[in-house]
Amino acid sequence: MKKLALILCAVLIFSMSACTDDDIDNVGDNGTNDTGTNDTGTNDTGTNGTDTDMTGANGGADKDTLTGTAQGYGGEVKVTVTVDGDDIVSVEAVGEKETKGIGSNAIDELPDKIEEADSTDVDGISGATVTSNAIKEAVDKAMGNK
Repeated sequence: MKKLALILCAVLIFSMSACTDDDIDNVGDNGTNDTGTNDTGTNDTGTNGTDTDMTGANGGADKDTLTGTAQGYGGEVKVTVTVDGDDIVSVEAVGEKETKGIGSNAIDELPDKIEEADSTDVDGISGATVTSNAIKEAVDKAMGNK
């Protein structure tokens, strides 16, 4: 019976160590301890967006580069949106603290969907709902400042 209890304890300890954070320094973006809290809502803690005018060399086409932020699962998600009139030309998302293999999938895949649709009215990435919503919210904030 003691052997069974010992084996179960060893399995439990091993399974818990597989769930630890890869962030060894435990420092968040703002120099605070990253304790792994799971924010499931969105916080309007970042910049609402910035507008930078860029004039193209071909006939003076106006393209705007807009930025926005929103709270993701692991931290702040930042987007840079390039628009030409109402056309979304490109979307880049950055979220260093998002979970690798889950939230990072949304960071990699969702901007292309938004570009193709010229809208944030797209399906999120399965399994990465919070990060997907943060990307959409950050793009909406950026576009709201246009």
